[in-house]
Amino acid sequence: MKKTEKIQFYISFALKILLGLLTVASLLRGDYFTVFASSLVLLISFLPAIISHSLKVRLPHEIDLTLTVILYLHYVLGEYEGFYNKVAWWDLFLHSGNSVILGLVGFVFAYVLLMTSRISAKPFFISLFSLSLSVFIGVMWEVFEFVMDQAFGFNMQKSGLVDTMTDLMADVLGAFSISVLGFFYIKRPWPGLLHKAVMGAVRFWRKGKQALGKEEE
Repeated sequence: MKKTEKIQFYISFALKILLGLLTVASLLRGDYFTVFASSLVLLISFLPAIISHSLKVRLPHEIDLTLTVILYLHYVLGEYEGFYNKVAWWDLFLHSGNSVILGLVGFVFAYVLLMTSRISAKPFFISLFSLSLSVFIGVMWEVFEFVMDQAFGFNMQKSGLVDTMTDLMADVLGAFSISVLGFFYIKRPWPGLLHKAVMGAVRFWRKGKQALGKEEE
């Protein structure tokens, strides 16, 4: 494991520990809803590891770190620490940034499958996949906020319909930007952050497959 990968792993691991400590602290003071919510968020943070184990494919450390950071910013700082109320631009900032990140992750994932001959698809459908993935996750988050507000009396949607639509528009705008960039990148790759992310993921994917192949032998 390279130095940068170790740093990413340690950061992700530290954030997961903080989520675990929050769960334990909530249990000790009898705040069972926070226990449930924290446990759910902690479980979601392990999704990349679960997917890697289930599909026998090593995913880039960046995916695990990205997901964990997003969950931490949304749940621990945003909801638990009240940044959504304390910082006026926190909600819009997270949704805009997250849609770009998730769109990038979706594009890189689909493009890696294309480059490693796991799928066969035209550039338009690769871009459409990254757009759909990011928007879908954004929609599911809004559904989660609505359920929490209705079932447990939270105020995650803040201003209701206005908050929901503003978040969704930010999600679509960020995801659409990445899908358009991805479309032209497939047509003619150019040096830059997107190229580094794609090439790094491809190398990591191939190394992971080689390592798993040796283990099976």
